[in-house]
Amino acid sequence: MRIIEVAAIPDAVELRRTKNGFIGIFAKKNFARGTDIYSNVYKVLPENSDIVLKTPLGDIPIDMKVHSVKQNNGMRDYYGFDSFMNHACDANTISVVHPGDEAINRYFNRAVKDICAGDEITANYLFFDWDCDGHSFDCLCGSPACFGHIRGFKDLDFETQLKYIGDIDDGTLAKFAAAAGDRLALANLPYGVRQRLAAVV
Repeated sequence: MRIIEVAAIPDAVELRRTKNGFIGIFAKKNFARGTDIYSNVYKVLPENSDIVLKTPLGDIPIDMKVHSVKQNNGMRDYYGFDSFMNHACDANTISVVHPGDEAINRYFNRAVKDICAGDEITANYLFFDWDCDGHSFDCLCGSPACFGHIRGFKDLDFETQLKYIGDIDDGTLAKFAAAAGDRLALANLPYGVRQRLAAVV
């Protein structure tokens, strides 16, 4: 069954073509570091869903393997307009879930750097995608800290995973904990990460 959806794009951002010809999300005004730019609610849908997203750039078929994040049992998290958030290894935003919002699948996109009007808004896929199922890719971000080929948080070595453990979302944290086993129990983790682990494991 085909789902036709009108993209609900927040006023503060717009969809535009990137210099590489992809669709991206761009700021329409300045955002200071620490500012919540917008919120969004994702849907959990079967991975074979046939979705057409109506946008100012035209009607765009959504490839669920590329523009969503794998859950389990054939289901994926689908983000609507936010499916066009491009990856950058040195991204300028991070997703934040406020208490109580996890029950309704709501998250906020928060600036981790000052963002100027016209800047592309990016996210680091490694922080919320365990294995990039269906969409591993060579990164084009050009950052000195570029990870190269992006295969998900699962693909990083253990020491690098520990370095970024405070940045990953709860779903990725739970998968990391299950994969790491005793190694994680012996690691020197910040108190806040220990609290999150206790809640998700």
